[in-house]
Amino acid sequence: MLSALLKQHVRTLTGVALLAILAGTLALAKHWVSDPYRFPLDVVQVKGDFRHLDKQKLQDAVAIHVAGGFFTVDVAAIRAAAEQLPWVYKATVRRVWPATLRINIEEQQAIARWGEQGYLNSNGEPFFPDALVGSLDLPELAGPEGHELNVLESFQRVNKTLAPLQIAVMRMELDSRRAWHLQVGDGVMLELGRTDTRERLQRFISAYPMLFAGRIQDLKRVDLRYSNGFSVYWQQLAVTPESGTQG
Repeated sequence: MLSALLKQHVRTLTGVALLAILAGTLALAKHWVSDPYRFPLDVVQVKGDFRHLDKQKLQDAVAIHVAGGFFTVDVAAIRAAAEQLPWVYKATVRRVWPATLRINIEEQQAIARWGEQGYLNSNGEPFFPDALVGSLDLPELAGPEGHELNVLESFQRVNKTLAPLQIAVMRMELDSRRAWHLQVGDGVMLELGRTDTRERLQRFISAYPMLFAGRIQDLKRVDLRYSNGFSVYWQQLAVTPESGTQG
């Protein structure tokens, strides 16, 4: 029995010793591969279709995080730093053996202006560059914070509805009272109000061939916030309700 206990004790000590050796080996291996001088990063590649993003600003933003060696560089921190830049929609960072770090950038695609200083992408997400791009000819949208996607989808729906009249929406705003204001054509304002906006827009479309076709350039504003009609304001006169269109 004593011999069996002794053998058991020896096996236990041997197992503990092996675990200790294995742990020490792993620690040494970890230290060895984490040495930036042993596995340095020789190449940092930055790729993307840069139309509005300043590549130098991108390089400056990620430079502080491009530290350490191939195995220790913090790819998550680099990605986060890149995606903090307004014109960066998505950044992908990966290691390429043996000594390359590759950063791929997907730039934001602005499809509309948002407010005074921002843009919307196709997902209705706002972003705010340091300066607007003067060469971008985009519709202007505005609304309360958190309503960006709602405004964008409403704009797309209204634009499609007006397309048969060859009228495009230039500006669309949802104000703080949740009332809709549209600017179409040559600056013509359409006031849709808060409720029944689709029906009110359809009322304008129905009246267009008889009242507005060929005269859109003379039109100033159409107030559609009536239960059964609308008021028309022409450019030459201050206020001239169109006869028979209200009530």
